[in-house]
Amino acid sequence: MRRVYYRSYDAEVTSEAFIRETGGTPETYAIADIGDVAVEVVERNWWEPWRTKQVWVLRARYQGRTVTLYESREPRVFNMVTRALQRALDERPRPPQAGGTPFRPWG
Repeated sequence: MRRVYYRSYDAEVTSEAFIRETGGTPETYAIADIGDVAVEVVERNWWEPWRTKQVWVLRARYQGRTVTLYESREPRVFNMVTRALQRALDERPRPPQAGGTPFRPWG
């Protein structure tokens, strides 16, 4: 049964997939294929003085390449998405020890 950990207008995290809405075609990443998750804080030059210059970026390895799963200027929203992904990764089925890919813990 599919479980929803987070849902908003720009992202959805379920037990099966991480879906990012970019305004066009949604980008979908299978939870089973996500590994080596990293959080970065990037300084951006915003021309509007009322906007924050820091952007939180969630990157991961996906099918042999590095992808940006999510980014936000709002730390509270970014943390909710990150926690949802962590729960989805922690609860995914672990591969068999012999002949399978070792499970990569969060971090």
